[in-house]
This record gives sequence, C-alpha cells and structure tokens, in this order.
Amino acid sequence: MIRAATAGVALALCLLAGAGGAEVAAVTSQNAGALTLVDTGSLQVLATLPLPGKPAAVAVDGRRGRILAVAVETARLHVFDLAGAPLADWPLSGAPFGLAIRPQTGMALVTDQAGNLLREIDPVTGQELAQWQTGALPSGVAEAEGVILVANRDGESVTLIRGAVQQQIPVGHHPFGVTLNDGRGFVTDVLSDQVSVIDLASAAVIATIPTGERPYAVAFAAGRGFVTNQYAASLTVFDAQSLAVIAEIATDDYPEGIAATTDGQILVANWFSDTLQVIDPVALQVNQTLDMPEGPRAFGAFVGGP
Repeated sequence: MIRAATAGVALALCLLAGAGGAEVAAVTSQNAGALTLVDTGSLQVLATLPLPGKPAAVAVDGRRGRILAVAVETARLHVFDLAGAPLADWPLSGAPFGLAIRPQTGMALVTDQAGNLLREIDPVTGQELAQWQTGALPSGVAEAEGVILVANRDGESVTLIRGAVQQQIPVGHHPFGVTLNDGRGFVTDVLSDQVSVIDLASAAVIATIPTGERPYAVAFAAGRGFVTNQYAASLTVFDAQSLAVIAEIATDDYPEGIAATTDGQILVANWFSDTLQVIDPVALQVNQTLDMPEGPRAFGAFVGGP
C-alpha cells in the first residue's frame, strides 16, 4: 500500500537526519505508480510516495540534492529532494522515456520516442534548453566527460553527441540501456542477447559481450560489469577491462534497473517479483531482498547522495 506523501516525507526526513548523508536509492514502480526511497547504508525503506503516470526512468542528482523521474503516461518530469519532498512537476513534449542528469550542470536529458529527439530540460524552471535529433525510438541515455550516448531501439544504433558533433554508430538489435564507464559506452542489445562496447574516443564498437536472454541495463562495481537479463532472471558478470564473462548470478524474476552504490553494492530492481535485491559484487551472491510496490523498474542512475 502506498502511504500518504506527507507521512512518507516526514519519515524520510527523520531517517535521513540520522543517516549521516548516506546515499538514497530511488526506485520507480511503474504498475503501482510509486517512488520508493531506500537508504543504501541501512537498507531501510525511507518512504513510498505516490507518483502517477507509469513512471519508469529515474535519476538521482546527489550533488544538487534532487531526484528526477519521468512519468511516461502523463508525459511529466517530476522533481523531488532526496527526502522525497516534491519540488516541481513539469510537462514534457512528445513521448518522453529515458532520463539522465548532465553531471556538470544538473540539467535533465530526456529521450522523446515520438519525435526521435533528445531534449535538455532545466529541472528548476521546466524550460527546454536544447534538442538533438537521434535515431528511431531513443530509449536509454547517459553522459560522461562531455560525451552523450543515446540508444536508438528501433534504429539499431546509438547516437553519440560530443559538442556540435553527432555520430550514428550501428549496434545490435534493439539497443536499450546505456552506461558509460572508463572511456567506454556499454549498450544492451535486447534482441541480440549481448552488450555492445563502444570506444568513446574513436566512436567505434570494439567488442560485444554475450549475455543472458533480453539484457536491459549495466552497472559497474569492484572492477566488474553487471548486466540484468530480463528473461533469464539473472545477471551476467564480466571483467570491466578484459570484457571476459566471469559468472552468472540468479535473481528474482525480470531484473531491470541496476545501479552501484559508492560502498560497492549492486542494487537490482526486479519488475515481476516486486523486489529490490542487494548483490555482493565480490562474492557474486544475493545478500538481501526488499519488497517494493508493484512493478519496480528503476531505469537509470537511480542511486546517489550528498
């Protein structure tokens, strides 16, 4: 059951005050229309807040103390503080889906699947600052060190944006999630059961990593990459440098969103099981499972803090 927003925010403020600035995991539950905040240190649920409109993509901006989430059905960008207090609620153009936060400015990058566009939105004013053309049905997006990468699901490509330069890079079938790590882009090719690895300097695919069935997103911890495999109910684990597959870890059903905490844990949102699982990236095992509202997806960089 979703608690009242005021009660949830009051609890979150109380717990965060004693948490010493611990990171927050912000988990969107699409079916329940909810946002759940979890203290990543204590693994306590801080609050569960109403978030209508089938939310999926979410990003935590710890530097600026904000959580951003896109409600797909209502085409709105919701902005909260790290305790879950609502700060703003802006209408978005087109069919918004993927979301990332620009590290240097805190602006939001939102993919528009109707217009085949990437839009830059100011989360304080709701103003659109810029837009870029992408391939067909842009989904995941990420930025690091001045490079933006967008996965074009129906274009079977990624759009690389570096300043005024845009490049289209062919990848596998139905690219969806995007993660940037150590000068490389990692793109899940859902229908190819692989991750395409892109060298950002040369804008070229340098390797592919085999995964379980229907890979969704990638995160990194302890020198390893972790890929959620929706249909396989597992994580594929690979070495972050050599890209060699190391192991496969069983999870709950339909793992989707995945993120790493600064203290080295991997968090996985399992859409069909309504759970958030905590993975030890060294022992390669599930350490804890938390119940979530129905349909947790947490698509994006959903962990962050002060």
